[in-house]
Amino acid sequence: MEAFLPFYGRRKGRQLGNTSKRLLEELLPAYLVPDNTSEPSKLFTNNPRKLYLEIGFGGGEHLAMVAKNHPENAYIGAEPFLNGVSSFLKYCQNEALKNVRIWPDDIRLQLSSWPSECLDGIFIMFPDPWPKIRHSSRRIINKDNLAAFARLIKVGGSLRMASDHASAKNWILSGMLENPYFDWTAERPDDWNVQPHDWPETRYMRKALKEGRKPAWFDFKRVLVEPS
Repeated sequence: MEAFLPFYGRRKGRQLGNTSKRLLEELLPAYLVPDNTSEPSKLFTNNPRKLYLEIGFGGGEHLAMVAKNHPENAYIGAEPFLNGVSSFLKYCQNEALKNVRIWPDDIRLQLSSWPSECLDGIFIMFPDPWPKIRHSSRRIINKDNLAAFARLIKVGGSLRMASDHASAKNWILSGMLENPYFDWTAERPDDWNVQPHDWPETRYMRKALKEGRKPAWFDFKRVLVEPS
């Protein structure tokens, strides 16, 4: 993986308040994932049963909920947007979360140093849609990223995604269905049209529903591919 990678998202939004600045300065170091981590499971002291990664956790609602509901597991959240990181740190503080760690940057800078089959699953909730054709290389579902995800996720593990954008739904499905390392688990329309009970609501989901956009929920299973 190259040391420099183009990044197209936001690093900062509105000006951070004093509380948010304090959380970033005082609390983030305790949750921070070090550079070039080689054994992500060893970042945790609870001997986690399973290890998950959430890419682009936004305000942290989903990550906080799954971490709270499953203290036996461990979760790494990646989010370059500092306003989102500070929002998630509030959950960490209020819920005294011990089974989460944070990478406040582009996750691609970490993944090449992680060992194969170290993750039980990856969550990607409401990624940037990048609907224009000229921006297709910026979409998170691309050949290079899927190769990295397939290497990291154990056979039987999951890649879970959600989107409310029609274009993003199309490129998520087309990219995933062309990839031999993942099977779409859906058997009926409700499997992608109805929010699963264990997928917490996020601010992006609430915004989508308020504006009349219907989210879709995708669950893909990592499968074993026999050599040809």
